[in-house]
Amino acid sequence: MIVAVGMASVGTVMPAAADTDLPEYLTKMRAEEMWKVADGTGITVAVIDSGVKDLPGLKGRVLPGVSFMEPPVEHPDQTYPPHDDFGGHGTTMTAAIVGDGSDGGPRGLAPGAKVMPIRTSIGTPMAFAAIGEASKGVRYAADNGAKIINLSIGGWWSFDKLRPAIQYAQSKGVIVFTGMGNEGEEGNATNPIAILSGVLGVGAVDINGDPMALSSHGQDTDLSSYGGKTAVRCKDNTAWCMSDGGTSYATALASASAALIWSAHPDWTANQVIRVLIETAGAPRDGVKRNDYVGYGIPRPSKVLLDHAGNPGAPDIAPLDGKAPVKAPTPGAGQTAAPRAESAAAKSDFSWQWPALGAVAAVILGVGGTVIVKRRRR
Repeated sequence: MIVAVGMASVGTVMPAAADTDLPEYLTKMRAEEMWKVADGTGITVAVIDSGVKDLPGLKGRVLPGVSFMEPPVEHPDQTYPPHDDFGGHGTTMTAAIVGDGSDGGPRGLAPGAKVMPIRTSIGTPMAFAAIGEASKGVRYAADNGAKIINLSIGGWWSFDKLRPAIQYAQSKGVIVFTGMGNEGEEGNATNPIAILSGVLGVGAVDINGDPMALSSHGQDTDLSSYGGKTAVRCKDNTAWCMSDGGTSYATALASASAALIWSAHPDWTANQVIRVLIETAGAPRDGVKRNDYVGYGIPRPSKVLLDHAGNPGAPDIAPLDGKAPVKAPTPGAGQTAAPRAESAAAKSDFSWQWPALGAVAAVILGVGGTVIVKRRRR
């Protein structure tokens, strides 16, 4: 079921951590080695979410941004600056990409990148307006220098506005990532944004590379990344707590992975970055090109930056092309039209080979082929 959820879960408050401390998932990804080659410098990631709280660990890493939140009727002069965040979800996503790890927050995977915060009504009583606001945000990001758009949110409201906005961004050479959803244990409704052509749907795995039970999955799962225990903003956004990051956090790490690759290869197009991300991802253990639980696997930017793997291929051919155009979906039985943010409240090189998934499902629903084609329900 796709439902509105809180921005961050209640968890154990994190003690202040040293800036040099690296979480295990970054160690597995060989982050410190990668940063000697590329750290995201020159790449702007638009985080369309609940805004961002100005924290010491984000100083100098966040652009002015913009807010598309509409004021309530009873307070028409109310303003909502992008550098504010009621719930903490957008702040967590920002830190996962560019944070310096201070005060117990996460170290960002692409610390040299810049985040463009685009604030929506996620996490407020006006959350039903968030997808329409996100549509404006997508266009703003595309027109103002963002190379990557991180949508760790989803929902059915105003989907008809979001689809052309994403198509516009893609026409400007922007990569769009979205979380698959955290409904894997509750009916497995997936984020409708993930069905859109060219959008990369991201699932969540634990530190061992196993698909998390909470992670929604299906034929629109393209990649998966770490969404287990990590530092997230507590629900009152006054401290860092330890909790599952879910597919939201996984999406931020996928966005940061793309930023690292693009930073090292600024002459590549979005198609080439996506192609190399998929080509160098850890493949499913069951021998298929992709499956519905992890997609093509986990992004491994170290394979590109350190091992010089991956063929970028043709700059103008989309790796996920070949699917039929999709019509705006309508909520099915048991689904609500309310938008939501995914709960964040989610050897070396993170180069896992993926499990056969027998513990997750008796049958693998997605069978990969030899051609990278994103298949569609509709």
